[in-house]
Amino acid sequence: MINSFHQQGGSVSNATNRHQELKTILERLKLAGMAKHFPDLALRAAKEGLSHEAYLHELARQEEAIRQERRTERLLRQSGLPLEKTFRTFDLKRLSPMLQLQIERLKPGAFLSQAVNVVTVGKPRSTHYPLI
Repeated sequence: MINSFHQQGGSVSNATNRHQELKTILERLKLAGMAKHFPDLALRAAKEGLSHEAYLHELARQEEAIRQERRTERLLRQSGLPLEKTFRTFDLKRLSPMLQLQIERLKPGAFLSQAVNVVTVGKPRSTHYPLI
């Protein structure tokens, strides 16, 4: 295995096999984002003279971003919240000025990083709890 790591050059078919094998390994390791993006990123890294570490860092960063996006999509689906209901579609004018101000303060989501509880009160089974 180490010998194949140190081999330089080789035929085109050898590079093609190595490319396909790497893609297969990444997919088996459940690194689909890396499997999808490594060829383009490898070309960019070669053109820009990126170090191996910089190439790997960017590849891992892209994998992490893809996973985070998929996780968010999965959690939203599992939540059962109506996705079409957002702050953009929420009619704030229906609320009192005090509630409007509180909603505006909640929009940025700072309460999440501060671990502050938010309690909403309203009719059961309300159809419009806006997503932040």
